[in-house]
Amino acid sequence: MFEHMIVAVNAVLPSFLIIALGLLVRRRGKLDDTSLGKFNSVAFRVFLPCQVFRSIYDAPIGEVFDAKLVIFTFVGLIASGGIALATAVLTEKRGDRRGVMAQGMFRGNYVLLGIPLLESLFGGSATGLASLMIAVNIPIYNVLSVIFLEMFAGGKIDLRKMLRDIALNPLIDATLVALLAKAVNLPVYAFPAFASALKSLAAVATPLCLFILGASFAPAGIKDYARSLWITVAFKLVVIPALALACAAAIGIRGVALGVVMMSFGPPTAVNSYTMARELGGDGELAASIVVVDTALSCLTLFGWIVLLRTLGLF
Repeated sequence: MFEHMIVAVNAVLPSFLIIALGLLVRRRGKLDDTSLGKFNSVAFRVFLPCQVFRSIYDAPIGEVFDAKLVIFTFVGLIASGGIALATAVLTEKRGDRRGVMAQGMFRGNYVLLGIPLLESLFGGSATGLASLMIAVNIPIYNVLSVIFLEMFAGGKIDLRKMLRDIALNPLIDATLVALLAKAVNLPVYAFPAFASALKSLAAVATPLCLFILGASFAPAGIKDYARSLWITVAFKLVVIPALALACAAAIGIRGVALGVVMMSFGPPTAVNSYTMARELGGDGELAASIVVVDTALSCLTLFGWIVLLRTLGLF
């Protein structure tokens, strides 16, 4: 079992090195809030949409379709979003933190951490099924995150503005375009130059977001929102994955499929949740802290889930 801990650490450590570089550059005075805001906007409107499009377009939806897993994950993510929203409303008074907390509790880092860990646990047999769930997870993550953040932007709910912002959100638009392209079998990769440019732009997204995250992270300010931070971390890494895994096991999901459930509900909060939170008026410092603390503690919690499920003979 120790090798799984090593895999989790190796998956997380590169992220922390990039975060540390961003923090160092900011401490050296090379970046200010204005520069970070511009970097964040470019990441949100250019690089992340390319990453979302490519991830969904490359997912082998028709090859390894598992109806039970897809339905369970779809319903489970929406339910976990509801739990996250209710918890945020009940435990936090500030609107700009409620949306950030709700997003932080349910939105997982599935692509960056989930798929590599599944391939390490189950080998090549997990690749197809793990990739399939990208087309389920990413749309739900993005749509619910925008809804949660928009609900509390400005202190009151403006339904018309919220619907407009959802429709114009670059990540949601990229999701819809990717799904449409797959539905009509659009030969996106028929043009090598375009395919290469898309791949390069998508590859920039995660490192850039991690760098911005590190430059924006303010450890000294954690005491101001410590309660909200630890509630979010507890629900993201323990409460929600425990509920999801228990329900999945109860309806007979086993093996690789149960591993996919674990990585759909149990990984740390997605890096791009900070980018979206800052862009849509959420508390950026809280969002950054949630990602950093979640990512650090996920080495322990994911290892614990793996050991528990292996001990129970569920995969």
